[in-house]
Amino acid sequence: MFSIPETFDAPPEAEKMREKHDPDRELFDGIYQTMTFPINPNNPLFAELEAIDRLLDETPEILALVAADLNQGAGDGPGRPCEISAEQALRSALLMQLRSLAYRQLAAEIDAHPLYRKFTRFYGKKIPHFGSLNEVIKKISGPTMQRVNEAIVRLGIKKKVENGRALRHDATVTETHIAWPIDARLLVDSVRVLSRQLERLRQAVPQICFAYHDHTRRAKKRAYQIVLGKGKNIEARRRNLYRDLLEVQQVVVGYARAAVAAEPAAACDIEALAALSELQRLLPLAERVYDQAYRRVVLGEAVPAEEKLVSVFETHTDIICRGKAGAKVEFGHKIDFATGRSGMVTYYEVLEGNPGDNEVLPRALDEHIRIFGRAPEKLATDRRYFSADNEAQALAKGVKQVALPKPGRLSAAREQLQRQPWFRRLLRWRAGIEGNLSTLLRSFGLRRCLWKGWESFKAYVGLSVLAYNLRLLAGHLSRV
Repeated sequence: MFSIPETFDAPPEAEKMREKHDPDRELFDGIYQTMTFPINPNNPLFAELEAIDRLLDETPEILALVAADLNQGAGDGPGRPCEISAEQALRSALLMQLRSLAYRQLAAEIDAHPLYRKFTRFYGKKIPHFGSLNEVIKKISGPTMQRVNEAIVRLGIKKKVENGRALRHDATVTETHIAWPIDARLLVDSVRVLSRQLERLRQAVPQICFAYHDHTRRAKKRAYQIVLGKGKNIEARRRNLYRDLLEVQQVVVGYARAAVAAEPAAACDIEALAALSELQRLLPLAERVYDQAYRRVVLGEAVPAEEKLVSVFETHTDIICRGKAGAKVEFGHKIDFATGRSGMVTYYEVLEGNPGDNEVLPRALDEHIRIFGRAPEKLATDRRYFSADNEAQALAKGVKQVALPKPGRLSAAREQLQRQPWFRRLLRWRAGIEGNLSTLLRSFGLRRCLWKGWESFKAYVGLSVLAYNLRLLAGHLSRV
């Protein structure tokens, strides 16, 4: 009978938990101060990272938040040693966003530059593989990013950079990483991903019994003919091509259903179980794609936006129509932002669906009161945030000057109010948030989110806002 040797000691669970910071940090910090590197202290890059470094050191409570995310499931099995601490994960994520790096570039840059090694707290240690950095950084959740951002905002209040007495709001859209959705492309995508999993299943368990033939090439050919077709009677020809593409997609869906029904034959193979699980996830999406294409193309129905699926990969993607003149339809998520006089983002919310901007304002005011302990004295938004109820609620919460321009035809009393000097000054000041949003979109990656999944989308937005707030706060303090 097999027995465990007496000399064997099971590793304690604590050894599998990620540390909040590197245990050798103080030693390496002391060594770093005594060494000379080919870095110019007057270099703005050096000064910015050093300032952000000090700000992060002043908020040690954020490491406990990050460590809680990284340690979820850490005691569920033996596993490999945790080589990346919470501090290293958070600082690596910030460096990636501040310098607009991909994960592969991030690992290479940290490895090559002493300044980056010191900022990320890796010092002289071996830099983890970029895949490990990706895995750890993606564990930091969206709610944790919100709480970390709140800690930085509170630090800005403590440093007297932001007092919260004036508040301005605006919304923008961050796109998900999808191709422009058309019915032909969605049908081809569903055929392609189902065929991929069916082939994976057949290779894992050759003896499994279900009919299968790869129709991906035929589906792609029909899609190209649909998109590139020209000439007379093109609409009728496209309709016939769509009928053929729909038929091909249903054949592949039938293959997938037969494979799922044959599940007991592959119940003991891990690779086969993974393929079957993915098929079960993809089948309802393929049915939705077929349904909306059939209704729109064959039956000529107008499918409502809330019933449409625009990607089989990023299924959480919303269709955003902002109602601006000449604005295109966008595919992603609307994000509401609030900034103060300092330009710091004091509040942000990633919205599901396409709600009106006026629905967000009461929640944002409540959050402002919670963080700052009082309502702002001045509030300014654009006309999309206007509603009589929002104005009344803002005044009831203690806002003294509310500049919510009313759209449409104005009464004489309303026109007189909006011509008041204080009202017009607030509207001119509100325009400054456009610059804040432009910086977030261009320099901090909020134009398009490359991370996959709804939870990762929220975490990515939080990371971008955190990097922006830290850079802005460091800049304000450097001018004091």
